[in-house]
Amino acid sequence: MPEVHATLRARYEISTADGDGRFQVRNARVNLKGNIADFLGYYFQADFCDRGSFRMLDAYAIFSPSKHVRIMAGQMRVPLSVDASRSVHTYWFANRSLSNRDMWSSRRVGLKARYSFALLNAPAFVEGGIFNSASTSSQTGWSDSYTYAVIGAATFGSWTPEIGFQSKETGNTRVNLWNASLTWKYGLWEAEGEFLYKIYSSDAAVSTKAFNIMARRFFPIKCPYADRVSLDMRFDGTSDNCDGERDDAGELLVTQTSRMRLTAGTTLAYLRGPVQAHLRLNYEQYFHDKSHVYSTSDSNRLCLELMLHF
Repeated sequence: MPEVHATLRARYEISTADGDGRFQVRNARVNLKGNIADFLGYYFQADFCDRGSFRMLDAYAIFSPSKHVRIMAGQMRVPLSVDASRSVHTYWFANRSLSNRDMWSSRRVGLKARYSFALLNAPAFVEGGIFNSASTSSQTGWSDSYTYAVIGAATFGSWTPEIGFQSKETGNTRVNLWNASLTWKYGLWEAEGEFLYKIYSSDAAVSTKAFNIMARRFFPIKCPYADRVSLDMRFDGTSDNCDGERDDAGELLVTQTSRMRLTAGTTLAYLRGPVQAHLRLNYEQYFHDKSHVYSTSDSNRLCLELMLHF
């Protein structure tokens, strides 16, 4: 029988810089997965309200010739970043990291494979694939350029290092992204650091650097409405980033100016079997160069979010 899950994230945000606010249904995701044979499976996921828009996210078939090998064909995540690869119901904060939001190719149509093995008696895997460079909404065109990606990770006790590489077309420029991260989990503590380096071919623009450092501490509680509370901290930032837009002279435009951000918050969690509920309060403090002009979306804000997952 198919296995069905759903995630709802509803929120209110207010900019403390200018007082503007908004209500959002950030996600209303439903996914369906299962097997039609011992070696054949499938996965579908759609977001029925991504800030008011419908999005088909995942649709792929799974072939597993052995317990160590899994091959996927269809529309799916492009492997690269540990933070960007998280499902929305496992996010640490209401808003994604800046590197996740601005620099990562989220989903493409293609083929990827995953091989799981033991490295020095530690569980490890390697995953890589080839995908269309066009977005998931442009699947009818023909192209001679592709997106390539590969990641590898292993878990040694409390530590999980991961490295990754991705090459893709951004506009008419190929960019190569290198990624490294380290995750630590010990008792009621968790911490993670990640660094991403983006290189533009033919020196079309200055290389972009991004980082994300976050930590949290859980506190179990006894309450009919919650099982634990956490204190959450994050410091992240990026240098000037180009996403493919060009000026009249054909030069790449900086579409996201350099900035850093400090996020502090707390999460009240209800965890009972397959049911999860998070009530999250976050404050984000941005740091911009004085010469930069930025929108309300990159201003200091307070966010209250309710996440339900079952």
